[in-house]
Amino acid sequence: MSVDWTKAACRAAVVAALSAAGAAAAADWVMLQAMEPPTTTHKVFGVVQASYTNFYGCDKLEGLRDVGTNQFSLLNGSYNGNCRVGPELHDRQSDFNLDNLGVGLRGNLIPSRINYFVMANAGMNGATYDPLDTKRARLIGLTDATMTFSYVPGVRVRVGLMKKPGPEELYQGLDAVNYIWPTDYVTRVQLERFVRTNSKGTRPIPGQSDGTSSFAGYDSDLGRDWGVQFFDAFKAGKWTHTYAVMVGQGSGVHDLRDYNSAKDLNLYFSSEYDLPGGMGPNKHGVKFYAYRQKGTRNFEVTPAGDLSEDFGFTRHGFGFKALGEIFGAGRGRHRLGAELMYADGMIFYTPTGNVIDEAFGGQLQVAAEKGNKARGFTLDYGYYLDAHWQFDVRYALNDELYKTLGTATWNRADYRKIQSLTFGVNYRFNPRTRLTVNLELRDVQAPNAVYLGGTAALRDIQTSNARIVSDSVGARFGVQLTYTF
Repeated sequence: MSVDWTKAACRAAVVAALSAAGAAAAADWVMLQAMEPPTTTHKVFGVVQASYTNFYGCDKLEGLRDVGTNQFSLLNGSYNGNCRVGPELHDRQSDFNLDNLGVGLRGNLIPSRINYFVMANAGMNGATYDPLDTKRARLIGLTDATMTFSYVPGVRVRVGLMKKPGPEELYQGLDAVNYIWPTDYVTRVQLERFVRTNSKGTRPIPGQSDGTSSFAGYDSDLGRDWGVQFFDAFKAGKWTHTYAVMVGQGSGVHDLRDYNSAKDLNLYFSSEYDLPGGMGPNKHGVKFYAYRQKGTRNFEVTPAGDLSEDFGFTRHGFGFKALGEIFGAGRGRHRLGAELMYADGMIFYTPTGNVIDEAFGGQLQVAAEKGNKARGFTLDYGYYLDAHWQFDVRYALNDELYKTLGTATWNRADYRKIQSLTFGVNYRFNPRTRLTVNLELRDVQAPNAVYLGGTAALRDIQTSNARIVSDSVGARFGVQLTYTF
């Protein structure tokens, strides 16, 4: 079963990539988001983004049966959480959303020495809504606030609230985001929702402590963290090599308190080969990159909340992205990318019902221990017909809890295979305004039966319920208008 709790949060996360606007360098997100040209003084920038989504391929939940005292049958007639438009998640198949209403200021305080970047967002996204809370939490939310110091050759220093070095889908600039919706792996695994407890729901994984289920999160990270980053880029012929080392607090963007006993460590390295043409975030080139993120989170592990534990996690991945006349001069402009991503520990999951604002529904739950694993794969292609028309296709896979802490039999029941194939068209009216149309075909499977706990009849009901929820997720269609300034 697939959960779209923070789809809008991901949209907010990519907004900071507007920092790439106007930079004349290769698509090196470390440098583009942290540095300013020496000639820049101060500049106001922003984005307005609105969309319409229709989950026409989704079905209402029907046939769910009770499990003991859990009256899952009450969920029949409702839509799966992944068939609702976030962040308000009304129980209907289609809706409009103001994805982003962001404005920022960036520039130099001392050219070539000290620069800054600040941005806030008032749209309907993770900057203004807490996870799974269908009511607006704040009128406007800060998404970025950094200063960069360039005094030591080879080691620039950036401090404040910034995007964490990580997967290309989250790290890339807004002009390089070609789809309306992020992939399931990035939405579920990479975008963090902060919760008090690590309960996995009605049946915790063997070996996992069980606290009280959280029905809402108290903050989101939007792919960002408060911290300090050491970084720089080095030219070697047509190659540019870039590194970043970020020490982060491991907290949400709105809550400055540090709930964790250790700091997060984020490592990133990329090498890009320059190709002629393009500029700024769309500079032509072939880039190879890898990243690793490591940290701990503290969760309450008793229903009374009187005991908590630290749980470690890691995220790592690698991939490549090429843009330009990569198939030879005169054969048109193409984009090709692929990425493998892995997660160990702190895997977000969902209860069987997976219904928002209903009985048993809406819990944010975590398979917290190391040994609970997910992996994702993305393959992306784009063809640019001319300055206006662009055609895209993307395949994405999320193997959610393909391996878990505990017995192998329980492992098979927890596994969810989530696949999508997205077809897209982008039409650019001008460099600042574009219309995006997406059709995403989604296939969600709970392929393995429940083998543990209770009678055979009870296990059959649990298996049936899980498959009903998974099978209810289907295709969606969307239109999005983006204006940047």
